[in-house]
Amino acid sequence: MADIQTADELIRELYRHRKVINHLFKRKSASFDELTEIADGKEKEILQAKARGMISLQEGEPARLEERLLNFVEDFLEINEDIRNYEVDESIRILKKNIYLYEIDEDSRERERYLHRIKRYLMSIGRVIRKNAGTLNNLVKQEYKTASSIELKRVKIEDHNEQAEKLLGLIKNAEELLENAFFRVVPDEGLRMIVNELKGTHLTMARHNLIALRQEIVRFINQIAELDRQHKKIIQLKKLRDLYELEVRTNVEEVFAHENALFFDTQLRFQTHLDLEYLRGDDGLDIIERVALRRQHKIRMQLQAELDIDGDLLDPQQQTMLHVDFAKLKRAFFLQDNDLLSFVKSYDFGEKMDEDQLIKIYCQVALIFEDEMDFGLAENPFDPARQVEENGKQFAFIRPKEKK
Repeated sequence: MADIQTADELIRELYRHRKVINHLFKRKSASFDELTEIADGKEKEILQAKARGMISLQEGEPARLEERLLNFVEDFLEINEDIRNYEVDESIRILKKNIYLYEIDEDSRERERYLHRIKRYLMSIGRVIRKNAGTLNNLVKQEYKTASSIELKRVKIEDHNEQAEKLLGLIKNAEELLENAFFRVVPDEGLRMIVNELKGTHLTMARHNLIALRQEIVRFINQIAELDRQHKKIIQLKKLRDLYELEVRTNVEEVFAHENALFFDTQLRFQTHLDLEYLRGDDGLDIIERVALRRQHKIRMQLQAELDIDGDLLDPQQQTMLHVDFAKLKRAFFLQDNDLLSFVKSYDFGEKMDEDQLIKIYCQVALIFEDEMDFGLAENPFDPARQVEENGKQFAFIRPKEKK
């Protein structure tokens, strides 16, 4: 920020302009007169906040918080809905650089500084991944329910699906980084605790949530495709009705003759007159706003219904995903004597599975129930008796842990 050089000075300026900052953070924007009233009529205070780089004030435009200050407050309160996967990627790059500098620098004070930065960026990775996974989950469910059109739902959900896929890739990159020998040989208890928490809590929980979220996204995409198909059929029926060809080219009369759904009944409406004095109050203003929004929504829906839809898109390809009951699968696995890979290959899922699907289920079971599994490769990776080979690939020999 302009002319602010120390943390102490920054804290003083934030406290001095706290009323203006708080008002702009809540309202997002405000006029100069409104800010002056908030500042008890002190126009000079508003101009000082602008000069110190805390608010943006352009002639003819409303005042807003400067972008850096807005991002700082949102990040600290963890209410920013931006999915910043690039932060994880950048943190991993900086971590690799600092690990290398720590290993080649012989100055003990410099090595301590590198170690401090490594800890800080490890904690940042855990925080950002946890926040991004939670934000994605909330956005998917919220925007599927609130998007005003089918196309808008589809675009937003598919974008979130790509974000979830990228985040899963970053989690994998972070786990590969944590396998670096550096984290095992550096004698620092604080570093070891951070690594254990990141690996055992943040990354594992985020991966589980994202796997479940992607299954939910596929379900939403299928529902959107079905809604789109129904909407296009309704549009075609409306066109046939407008051309007076509905009864001739369809069996609509036969269908309606056997259909008694309440959906087709005429809705009963009762009109009442509101008191004018009531409408002039705050409660009346809420009713007026709701009616205005409803009228705007009705106009938008009428405009959408008049769009010319391409008939070639009436039968969209739907994505499908096998839903596996992992709890049932684990119980069956614990009741037999084969290793996990052999069990998954021989298990009856109710439909034919290809090799990639079986390997994916093998990995998911091993990950979800890892605390209850005995991984043979952990004892001796060079012992052939503790490995499973399939099509030239080596897999961990996984069995249930023996009960003590």
